[in-house]
Amino acid sequence: MEICVITPDDVVASFLRIDGQSGSEITGPAFSPDGTRLYFSSQRGTTGSSSGGITYEVTGPFRS
Repeated sequence: MEICVITPDDVVASFLRIDGQSGSEITGPAFSPDGTRLYFSSQRGTTGSSSGGITYEVTGPFRS
């Protein structure tokens, strides 16, 4: 349950971690057109049910 970034120098770093949802997976990460928000979903949320998904919004600023 992590989103990682890969730098131009091929360094992999954890950018975001979701705890407490081990039965799920992160899906559909996307930045807003202006680059100030990141949206993604936890497919099964905290319940482990396919109908229990959660959508998150993370606000920046993010490095270019």
